[in-house]
Amino acid sequence: MSVLIAYATHSGATRTLAEQIAETLTDLGRDPQVIDVLEDPDPSAHEAAVIGSAVRVESYEKPFVQWTRRHAEALGQRPVALFSCSGSASDPAKQGRQKATDAFLAEAPFEPVAVRNLAGWVLMDRIPLHERLLLRSMRTPEGDFRDLPAVAAWAREIAPLLRG
Repeated sequence: MSVLIAYATHSGATRTLAEQIAETLTDLGRDPQVIDVLEDPDPSAHEAAVIGSAVRVESYEKPFVQWTRRHAEALGQRPVALFSCSGSASDPAKQGRQKATDAFLAEAPFEPVAVRNLAGWVLMDRIPLHERLLLRSMRTPEGDFRDLPAVAAWAREIAPLLRG
């Protein structure tokens, strides 16, 4: 079963989550292809899709949103799982919620079979100066908050849903 794993990343964390999802799906007998949305992958060439975006300042990456709009019809015709990646997803006060995900889903032209907000990293040396200043002023915790075993567990959870 061919599964497109399309992602948009800012500092690389989202790519690492996409790669973990692909590794887990491969172990489960799926055939995933991990492709950055900047390469404009065609969802219609796959039976299912797992799509994800980094979150920057409470929004999904613009190239991701544009890509999903451009491929809305194809995404609507197959099972799609959606994930976000942000340092703030590790905050227990958020209870797994992400404003960026809620905003995206409110306007999405398709309905995902699964949605998960996954923790990424906040590594200041990978973030532009103006964003660093904003994050520091907001006292954003720094560090690598990824939980790759949790990402793999989510991939195992969604695998049966990708069959449609």
